Amino acid sequence: MDQSAYSWKIGTDFSLSNNISGSHLAFYGLNELNEFVEVPTHRHDTEMDLRRVSLSFMNSIDEEWDVGLTIPYFWKSQEANVSFLEPATPLDVEYAERAGFIHHRNEEYHGFGDIELMAGLKKRDLLKEGSIMRIGLGLTLPTGRTEDDPWLLGDLGKKHLHIQFGNGTIDPLINFYYGFQISEKIGLGFYSRARLPFYRNTKGFRGAPELAFSPMVNFTISEKLSASVGLSAEYFGYSDWRLTGRDPNSGFLHSSLSFNLSYEMKENLDLGFGFTNPIHQSFYGDGEDFEISPSLTFSLRKSF
Repeated sequence: MDQSAYSWKIGTDFSLSNNISGSHLAFYGLNELNEFVEVPTHRHDTEMDLRRVSLSFMNSIDEEWDVGLTIPYFWKSQEANVSFLEPATPLDVEYAERAGFIHHRNEEYHGFGDIELMAGLKKRDLLKEGSIMRIGLGLTLPTGRTEDDPWLLGDLGKKHLHIQFGNGTIDPLINFYYGFQISEKIGLGFYSRARLPFYRNTKGFRGAPELAFSPMVNFTISEKLSASVGLSAEYFGYSDWRLTGRDPNSGFLHSSLSFNLSYEMKENLDLGFGFTNPIHQSFYGDGEDFEISPSLTFSLRKSF
């Protein structure tokens, strides 16, 4: 499709990822008086299914400038259990489960994430004839739900939640894309993105800086069908709390392979499908280790 013929684009994306697992060791429980007591070594295990849907709007002001808005919504379903690594009495199990379930529970959560506003500048034929470069600058709005400091509440034996739907701050966004054809049917591209929180929200939380890089190969299969294969790396730095310091569950790097298809159903309507498979991850925090799972994405784009 010749996108230059259309000034507005509306899109929706739906992604799902199941069995995102995490665990950590524990040596304590909570008795009937809500006091911490020592119990045999056990493990807190969690699994989460994640769904995300987003609605995006983009307006091309002219051949160079565009502005966009993205509204995300999340569903998160969590299962949690306690498993002992050493012999335990029924009372030990009761105390350990009481302590474990102030941290992780069998619950479902849903809500809006942080809305993104972006402005982009496009340049063509830069460095190479037929190339396209786009630089985007923007910010996030604090529309996602945030939680009180879970580490402080945990030390007090109180129920809490480690899941944040947003940062609660206005964060700068930067993204970059450069691509060009190497033949009639094959092109190369590179995409990068950064989110850079620089202050704490009203609950004392500062989100982690986020960096992403993705080189890709694009294929034109037919007049209506195109595909891409890419390698992506995402880095999530350390987040922190005003009173308890660096969040032990932060600090994460993972890389994955992705495959995407796009089919032009009509002249101004595209259907997309994507599959992402993790190939490496490194956790730098001192808290709960977790494992990313494969994800599927479905998208629909309408231009007018």
